[in-house]
Amino acid sequence: MKKFNVVFLSLLIVLLITGCGASQPKEQKLVCTTTQSEEGMDSEQVISMTYKNDKLNHMTMEFNTKITDSKIRENWDEFKKTMDETNKEFNKDGVILKVEKDDQNYEYNIILDIDVENASEEVLKEQGFENLKDDNSTLESSKESAEKDGATCVVK
Repeated sequence: MKKFNVVFLSLLIVLLITGCGASQPKEQKLVCTTTQSEEGMDSEQVISMTYKNDKLNHMTMEFNTKITDSKIRENWDEFKKTMDETNKEFNKDGVILKVEKDDQNYEYNIILDIDVENASEEVLKEQGFENLKDDNSTLESSKESAEKDGATCVVK
């Protein structure tokens, strides 16, 4: 009987140390940034990808543009109108597209937020992400690919 108690006590200690055997999903965030300046515009693209157990479950993409050229600034209203036509705001089935405009600083920002786990296949397809749920890219492979394309990435 003492042998059973020792084994039971040892097992109990191991379970307590390891969190009762139920491990929490490992969550990591990959943030990749690309900047560019050309033709009177400074742009920055920031993609934040959250992985649980090395599977993408959430992604936010920000496209920030600042107009630096005076001729383009003169046509700021036309620029906004053109951008608004191709970037219509919506919030549907786990996908949110939001636009922010700063008329004083000539900034136009697009934020696309995707809850990969809960987004509908239909809405993902509408936004050009039809294979996102089936994507088997890991955090590391996504980081390597983004850096190969010129982005600077950090894991948080």
